[in-house]
Amino acid sequence: MPTQYPPKKIALALSGGGVRAVAHLGVAEVLQKEGYEIGAVAGSSGGALAGVLLCDGRTPREVLEIYRELRRIDLVRYFRQGGVFALNGIERLLSHHLSVSDIEALQTPCIIAATDLTAGTIRYFDRGPAAKLAAASSSLIPFFAPVLYEGMRLGDGGFMDNMPVRALKDLGLPILGINVNAILPQEPKNVMQTTYRALILMMAANVEASRQFADAYLEVQGCAAMNIFDTPKLDEAFDAGRREAEAALEAGLLRFEQ
Repeated sequence: MPTQYPPKKIALALSGGGVRAVAHLGVAEVLQKEGYEIGAVAGSSGGALAGVLLCDGRTPREVLEIYRELRRIDLVRYFRQGGVFALNGIERLLSHHLSVSDIEALQTPCIIAATDLTAGTIRYFDRGPAAKLAAASSSLIPFFAPVLYEGMRLGDGGFMDNMPVRALKDLGLPILGINVNAILPQEPKNVMQTTYRALILMMAANVEASRQFADAYLEVQGCAAMNIFDTPKLDEAFDAGRREAEAALEAGLLRFEQ
């Protein structure tokens, strides 16, 4: 019989990026097939959504199927205070599919990054309601309303830490930072596009600050042209993550000290 080696355990820091964050699932599938065990996840925004489901024991393909249940109109409903929309659909979907209610009950350690808009700081949650806090982490103001939780007004984690590597440092695992928001030249044509572009650039800047703390870094270039709200491109995003993880492994770019 061949010798059975223990799995190589790593932690993943997953950036936000809306639909682009589905690329994280493609990367995770490749890593698991390569023998890596995901020992912890920290995520912002779309990375938090993918992260809580992976940490609940779902396979990347199972999480992809859950994403298929979403249509853009299902994600939100009109909300008149603090933003254009509220992410009620996201919270309901996660509550329906998660096997547990609280972050601390997930099978794998999970940390959700969200911005405390009142205090002006980043919060890293490893306890509390998983669905509500993942939705809070995804509240991209001004498009979405902040989420009220324990006296805090929480918004998108990507505003202050869009790839929360530092939240994982105390766990003692090698950390792979995954960024799905490669920047392409673009000329905004109206106020909405300019606002969207400014938010993307702001989040890209704090990813650069975080990547120095990661043991390895992967930027999924194949998602760069996708709009973060483009739900028909779920499969394209998944495949982009899978292809680029395979290429990075073949090139020897994803190597971790155990």
